[in-house]
Amino acid sequence: MTRFPDPAGSRAVLIGASRYEHPKLPGIPAVRANLADLRAVLTDPVNGTLRPGHCVVVDEPKAPADVGIPVTAAAGEATDVLFVYYAGHGVVDGQGRLHLAVFHTDPAQSSVTALPYDVLREAMAHSRAAVGVLVLDCCFSGRATGPMGDGQGLVSGQLDVAGTYVLASSSATRPSRAVPGATHTAFTGALLGALHRPDPLTLDALFDEVHHHLRARALPLPQRRVMNTAGGLTLVKGPPSAAPPGDTSPAAGAPPARWNRRGFLVAGSAAGLALGTAALAWTVKGGFDHDTPGSGGPSPSGSPVTKVTGAPSPGLADHKGAVQSVAFRPGGRVLASGSSDRTIRLWKVTDPAEPAPLVSLTAPTDNVDAVAFSPDGGLLAGGGNDNTVRLWKTTDPARPRALRPLTGHTGAVFSVAFNPDGTVLASGSADRTLRLWNVSDPAKPTPMGRPGTGHTDAVLSVAFSPDQSLMATGSADNSILLWNVATPPATVGARIPGHDDRVHSVAFSPDGKVLASAGGDRTVRLWKVTDLAHPTRIGAPLAGHTDAVYCLAFSTDGKVLASAGADRKVRLWDLTDPAKPTPLGRPLSGHTGAVHSVAFTTDGKLLASAGDDSRIRLWPVAR
Repeated sequence: MTRFPDPAGSRAVLIGASRYEHPKLPGIPAVRANLADLRAVLTDPVNGTLRPGHCVVVDEPKAPADVGIPVTAAAGEATDVLFVYYAGHGVVDGQGRLHLAVFHTDPAQSSVTALPYDVLREAMAHSRAAVGVLVLDCCFSGRATGPMGDGQGLVSGQLDVAGTYVLASSSATRPSRAVPGATHTAFTGALLGALHRPDPLTLDALFDEVHHHLRARALPLPQRRVMNTAGGLTLVKGPPSAAPPGDTSPAAGAPPARWNRRGFLVAGSAAGLALGTAALAWTVKGGFDHDTPGSGGPSPSGSPVTKVTGAPSPGLADHKGAVQSVAFRPGGRVLASGSSDRTIRLWKVTDPAEPAPLVSLTAPTDNVDAVAFSPDGGLLAGGGNDNTVRLWKTTDPARPRALRPLTGHTGAVFSVAFNPDGTVLASGSADRTLRLWNVSDPAKPTPMGRPGTGHTDAVLSVAFSPDQSLMATGSADNSILLWNVATPPATVGARIPGHDDRVHSVAFSPDGKVLASAGGDRTVRLWKVTDLAHPTRIGAPLAGHTDAVYCLAFSTDGKVLASAGADRKVRLWDLTDPAKPTPLGRPLSGHTGAVHSVAFTTDGKLLASAGDDSRIRLWPVAR
């Protein structure tokens, strides 16, 4: 039976320290959003379980007493649930004891300038509350979860009291993470994402959800310590009914924050917005010549010159959230884009200088991570965080018609792709599986056998070879797998090693002889796949990106490869001779956030890129 806190007898104290005077303790700006958004979830008027007056926020404590006094007071008042949350720096004294930093903390004198963890332990241990929940988002917070005498835990004292639950953002020896520019710290972002789920989670299920998200993204793993039945408590009744207060929150009516396929928490926005040219703004960058940054230039290999041309266009619509995926309909006159604002949009790009909106598709119920057109342009597929693959009939792209959704994945759908004749659709998911769907009759799509298994982490990218019996997947387990397109799909040969981090994207060359892969290790790699049992690396990795590479796209002739990622740059590579790949000119600049997707038109004369800045940019390309 679901057990919710009793609002009358429950108390919460949310503590956050984002600023410090000591130079060894850098600021953590995301902590302020952590506090505001966590309080909004817990006290939501419809689905929250705590009364606003019983949820105290201690923002920017200056001295240890600023934390100890309200925690002790709440512990004395609580009779059902006592919830204590801290986000900030954790410091360890010479005896290995954990202390929670405040503004005036000096790491060299932590025992007197920071709050000892034991103060929280004792307050919760002596409380009349039936259940105590302690959540620590700080470095070395795992020291609060170890058993007595364990060198990885506290040397003296811990919460070995009936009905307690300790959830820590990292192990006893590891720091926690705050991704620069992110709204929340990594751990609390995952926690908020789980609390926004439509189905309320017990503390145990909540931990499992957070652990899965962080592990898939190679972030520090949370720890927990549970005494008796505390893990059965459920903190919220459902997703918040209203946006949290404060200028760090999304607009009213926005969908909850969710993870995208790159492992970042992104805020959604209201779906179903009306399309009208007066309210829209599109960004098209161009106007480059061969002497300006971002342009193409002569290739050292002697291949035809490639350069970016064109002039800036009038403004049209932006998505209201990060754009995760773009795809051109065959022929190149229509572009599809999928976003964290829960919409898929279609754009008319007959004249790249004057792109125009066609329609907005709002069927997805969560972030859209992937879009793809069938080879004849008659179908559009989209996948996202609602674990569903959706299909639209796009014979007339101005009037798309929704078809039956494809269900079966138990995790977010991060990638979709059609086979060369458009009869099979593949989808890769956070549930670690590859699924194939027979879409030869789009009105009655059917699964092709059991899901394909082999990866040990999320499947981030799927791609078909021109030989439609073969496909490839890239995964968060740092590997690439080749697959026979069968019922069910089966792997061919062993995993392809090489990347030292997640494989975010895979793409076959148009002749099927080369597989390109992009990874979190900042490289693009090329593989010869003519011998499926023994794929071999071609040359050295393509280096130049200064951060994770998220996306790849081949031109139709296979001579140019586009890559982009977290460094906000789009790079073009000359693959006339894959054994000797060379950069084509300078990187294309313009995006102000990570670039998640790139796509060429069929004729290779136009490149689209999109990313975290909610912008889609069009780059006319001349060869």
